[in-house]
Amino acid sequence: MVLTGVLALAGIGTGTPPAFAGSIPLVSPTPESTVGFDGVVYASTHVGTTVYLGGNFTHAIVGGKPVARKRLAAVDARTGKLLSWAPLADDTVMALTAVGATLYVTGEFTAVGGAPRAGLAGIDLKTGAVGPLRHTVKGTGQALAAADGRLYLGGSVTAVDGRPVRNLAAFRLDGGALDGGFRGGVSGKVRVLSAAGSRLYAGGDFKGHLAALRPTDGQVDTSFRPATPYGVMALTVAAGRVFAALAGPGGRVVAYRPDGSLVWSSVTDGDVQAITYRDGAVYAGGHFTTACSGPSRSATAWCPTKQRSQPKLAAWDPATGRLLSWNPRSNGRWGVLTLSVNPATSAITVGGDFTAFGGTGRPRFAQFGS
Repeated sequence: MVLTGVLALAGIGTGTPPAFAGSIPLVSPTPESTVGFDGVVYASTHVGTTVYLGGNFTHAIVGGKPVARKRLAAVDARTGKLLSWAPLADDTVMALTAVGATLYVTGEFTAVGGAPRAGLAGIDLKTGAVGPLRHTVKGTGQALAAADGRLYLGGSVTAVDGRPVRNLAAFRLDGGALDGGFRGGVSGKVRVLSAAGSRLYAGGDFKGHLAALRPTDGQVDTSFRPATPYGVMALTVAAGRVFAALAGPGGRVVAYRPDGSLVWSSVTDGDVQAITYRDGAVYAGGHFTTACSGPSRSATAWCPTKQRSQPKLAAWDPATGRLLSWNPRSNGRWGVLTLSVNPATSAITVGGDFTAFGGTGRPRFAQFGS
């Protein structure tokens, strides 16, 4: 199945937006004290007060000294200190998701904890022991999500255990078997998966760039019909909206209604690669250096005003697309690659290839609290 039926580009929606507070509480623009890493952090997820990280790093940096952490690590979100959890992956980890007592990981690795695991593994959240989930993924997994008793895998994937797939696959969480009833597939790379309600959202470089699938069988949910002109790098679903981080000429942060119609689109001067939602604000990061102070006239129109200096991280009003005042001023070639909110602490976790925010050194990992 190839996702088709790209609609004509829609203008800014005129429907009534959801109610948001007039004064939006933002996290501090100064990062908290945390460990750092010697390589890129591509993925993060939270379980209680622990944040789990994946990337291509080989060491954490604690008090200026390297501590071995081979592409997987865990940090205490309350203190910013490195935890002892330390399974080894032999190559880059691109995505993480946690279900029950297990952290599922995907990426370019062929072994985890010394056990053969080609592109997909399950790891005990407490002990770091590698679980029984074992499949051979041909290609590179780049996205994971879980819902309805299934683990969903997306990326540039052509086969699982020799069975052809088209960049999407599903596995039964009970037993780990490949789910033959899931027949979803797309024409290009899947960069992000997000399960919300009765939908599995997929975004990436395929035709149409963004779609909602039925979690049970992977078929397209035709009640969601976005006209997304550029590649989708990240998604978050909150407050009755689907918020997407886009590439394109420059980059975009975009808000869609549940039917896929456009609410607003805001321009940056580089790809937006990560996005999350916290307490009435949309936070997004990427390798942009400027962002537009207000929304564009359509999904493809350029910024209608002068852009503001906004290196790598920014926050938007989810109702209007107005750029908010928050500006941590990060650096790095690629900047921010993952954003997530810790439900236990309400802090925002940031990962990427940056080394500082303003004058505060934070190599490749940071947290922002209230």
